[in-house]
Amino acid sequence: FNAILISKYPESKCIISLFRLSFIGLIFGYFMGKKRFFDDRLKYLSFIQNTSEKKIISTEIYPHIARLSQNKSYLRILDAGTGDGTIISNVIKSFHRYHAYTSLLITGKEISYEDLKNTLEKMPDRFVEHPNLLVTMTNVKFSELGMVENSSKIKNKKVKEFNLVLKSNNSFEFNSQIAGSKLGNFIKKNWGIEIDSKGRTSYSNPCLIRIYREDNKRHLEHFLKNDYKNNNYDLIIASQAYRAASSVEMKVKNVIGPLLRLLNKSGKLLVTHSVGGPSIQKILKLAFKDKEAFPNSAKNIIEYLKDNPMGENSIYSYAKPKSYSFDFKKTPDQTVTELFGHDTEAKWANILYVGQIPEKEIQNLEKNKNLYNRVLRKIESEKYIQFKNEIFCVSKIR
Repeated sequence: FNAILISKYPESKCIISLFRLSFIGLIFGYFMGKKRFFDDRLKYLSFIQNTSEKKIISTEIYPHIARLSQNKSYLRILDAGTGDGTIISNVIKSFHRYHAYTSLLITGKEISYEDLKNTLEKMPDRFVEHPNLLVTMTNVKFSELGMVENSSKIKNKKVKEFNLVLKSNNSFEFNSQIAGSKLGNFIKKNWGIEIDSKGRTSYSNPCLIRIYREDNKRHLEHFLKNDYKNNNYDLIIASQAYRAASSVEMKVKNVIGPLLRLLNKSGKLLVTHSVGGPSIQKILKLAFKDKEAFPNSAKNIIEYLKDNPMGENSIYSYAKPKSYSFDFKKTPDQTVTELFGHDTEAKWANILYVGQIPEKEIQNLEKNKNLYNRVLRKIESEKYIQFKNEIFCVSKIR
């Protein structure tokens, strides 16, 4: 029916897309119970489809994987926010390239049920390529990562654990087990989200999922309980792990500080975040003139860390921050995509996502038709929409 309608009335394609969007919104709203979740989720999906950020971030990480110690029988890596699983999957691929015979103990932190599923879907091939692999997934807060594997309770909530031991030796069988009902039922029952009166998200239950191959059990089983006293992470990746508009103090207190405490001797924390970019900031400033979406930089964070010692500040060294950019990828026909609308609308959704603009402010802008149209015209006038990120490294030196 859709094909017939579009062939006769090409303009109906936009109407059909909007209908699909509305229908998906109703479904999300029904199951999630919170409009904010649908809005953020859709912008996120648009962003990862229309930009190459995940690929570029992965490229920035690869040299750090290559420089990990060649003299250890195992290495620990933490992805402190897996998102859709692209980066953690790429990290495992690059790890095998440089450390083919080293056991990889990799942990992913992710509170989102959808992104947990997306991450796990990318794992079967990784277990084939790198058999000596232990994947751990958890949903706890940054400050709780050091206790989740050796605690029965966190904040009076019992830690829910599930160990999946993969049988066989091929990705088809691994996929069947990872996507199977046992793990699926555990996730549905326990991997929930609670939202408080201030709109802050937290887990329903602290959870821990461990996955490894049965034929490598003897190499990995003794790592299942980690006391984190002398056995922390060799590399931690924190990609877009905090809100851009947060103060430096809050970024350090809630994210960077807790992660630094989880580093091994000579371990490294890689932090990457958005700083907008000239075209992004011009558009956001036009739309929200009194708002500063990116009030601080990596340099500000490093200066704060140096001026505010965290216990033993002298044990850390700080590399010079590096900037990198990536572009908005145009759709092939430059018309309407299935979910994300016209090219200009998709660009606007991506800019709002990067700027982390609250929904109420977006609605207020849309009510001001004159200003809203000026913003859209400004987006159309920009030949390239380029996003800019920063990445910096903090190393533990003793």
